[in-house]
Amino acid sequence: MVVLERRPVLGGACVTEELWPGARVSRASYVVSMLQPKVVDDLHLRDFGYRAVPLDPAYAALTPDGPIFFHNDPARTAASVATHSKRDGQVYAGFEDLLDRAASFLRPMMLREPPALGSRHPADLLSLLREGARTAGLSRREVHDLIRIFTMSVADLLDDWFEHEGLKGSIASTGVVGVWAGPRTPGTAYNLLHHALGEIDGISGGWGQVIGGMGAISMAIARSAEAAGAEIRTDAEVASIDIRDGRTVGVTLADGSELRAPVVASGAHPKTTVLDLAGGENFPDEVASDMRRYRSRGGSVKINMVLSEPPRYEGVTEEQQHMLERTGVNLCPSIDYLERAWQDALEGRPAEQPYVEAELPSAIDPTLTDDGRWVMTMFTQYGPPGEEAWTGDARDRYADACIDHLARYAPNVPAAIIEREVLAPPDLERIFGLVDGSIFQGEQGLDQMAFMRPSPLLAQYATPVEGLYLCGAGTHPGGGVMAAAGHNAAKRILRDRRRSRLPWRRRAAA
Repeated sequence: MVVLERRPVLGGACVTEELWPGARVSRASYVVSMLQPKVVDDLHLRDFGYRAVPLDPAYAALTPDGPIFFHNDPARTAASVATHSKRDGQVYAGFEDLLDRAASFLRPMMLREPPALGSRHPADLLSLLREGARTAGLSRREVHDLIRIFTMSVADLLDDWFEHEGLKGSIASTGVVGVWAGPRTPGTAYNLLHHALGEIDGISGGWGQVIGGMGAISMAIARSAEAAGAEIRTDAEVASIDIRDGRTVGVTLADGSELRAPVVASGAHPKTTVLDLAGGENFPDEVASDMRRYRSRGGSVKINMVLSEPPRYEGVTEEQQHMLERTGVNLCPSIDYLERAWQDALEGRPAEQPYVEAELPSAIDPTLTDDGRWVMTMFTQYGPPGEEAWTGDARDRYADACIDHLARYAPNVPAAIIEREVLAPPDLERIFGLVDGSIFQGEQGLDQMAFMRPSPLLAQYATPVEGLYLCGAGTHPGGGVMAAAGHNAAKRILRDRRRSRLPWRRRAAA
């Protein structure tokens, strides 16, 4: 087996890079939660250097009347919420229970192929019956709750539960992370649930910092693969997936060299794989048409920085300062604030007042710098896809707005910045191959999930081209550093290879 990576750094968007001498940054992805425990165990990733430190609190919301801490224990979170709204503190545990029940229903589906609707193959019918039986086991109230979460806007869901604007704004931001949608867009409540599907060290919905940065995940997977006999090549850009008589025969690299193989699994964006590398003419017309219509807009902007000192937050206790240094700091004062940022992007301009989530990973992992400096990253929204929105000094002006937002709570930050990188959606596409800046390899509306991701004829990882498979975030179960799509695609490839070796299959082929 040969693994080909276009860039000199292995891992796609899950990488650690030394952007400045002596300072290493999780350049795109930034925290771990959704990485599947089964994959960690099956590949023995801990033996190959993977280590994640759970965050508790998982994150904190900075509001004008003080921080709200979101602990791994819902009771502690409820107590923090109650200092801002007694009523919201009383109902918070019920809200967490709603998400946990919905996530518990969906988690088993993450490491399975989605049902193949319309297929009469016995295995596909059994899959449909299995999922139908699970749904039939739910109460009417549970089905009602699931449908509401799948279809509601995150703003409507939160308005049903809470009254404090800062609480609602902070939670709502998770409902729009990485998607081309605002908090009042129908379907964004599902994106909130999507981010609750992970776990770390048995903590459902927990988050963690990876020692060595997010690239340590990719390197652990690489070392596991090499131990199993795989060859890994970087600076190996694939120019085309080669197809003859409807069958994959290998790939041609940008340098003109050819690699012959009966199986090609592509982790690239589905549109890139089908329309560019393999060629839409090699697929049924409906597949090529589906890929041209597949929506892949993103509004995320990543800002990476090196600081001379950590942020010093005003109006907090020493204990709170310590917690804020070791968790994600969320800056989204209300749903209206988030909606205004979204409307700016809809009109084709970077948000004047962006939503910001700031992380200080070197507070947990000081090895990220060689000289005691501090690495800080900011995941922010919204910035439009397309270079036309980012001409001149637009990137710097946007980053300044994000930093000014944080400086309202930590005034020392602007003067502490030594280095800064701003990655707008066009940069995410150029560097990491994330078409239109979508960090999930495609939007995550209900019409582009499960058996429709990225299209009905591609949703089971195999494509109509024999030997060609999709294995990236553009397939079920969607985006995030989770390795679920790769796990599911590998199982499909192995199953297809076993079937192809059966005597009756060889006779039928002859």
